[in-house]
Amino acid sequence: MNPTREDLITLGYLKPGDAIARAPKRERKIWLTDSDKEYAERHGLTRQEMKDFKEDMIIEEEILRDHKILAAQEKKEHYNSPQSHYLAW
Repeated sequence: MNPTREDLITLGYLKPGDAIARAPKRERKIWLTDSDKEYAERHGLTRQEMKDFKEDMIIEEEILRDHKILAAQEKKEHYNSPQSHYLAW
């Protein structure tokens, strides 16, 4: 899932006037620990499959982190709005 232009602006990767709406390429170096190698052997995975699995997990963690950042910003915007201070809205 690619982030939208608004997501990139909110996360600080783009400014409102930027014409390019692509996420920056993130370079990931995947290192397998001894426990990762043991896990791969127990489950019949090759080293490349294990590296791919770890990369997928890193990407998932980044997506969750970005989602939490966006949710916190939306929450902050709500609490700073006049609607949150006046019950008559």
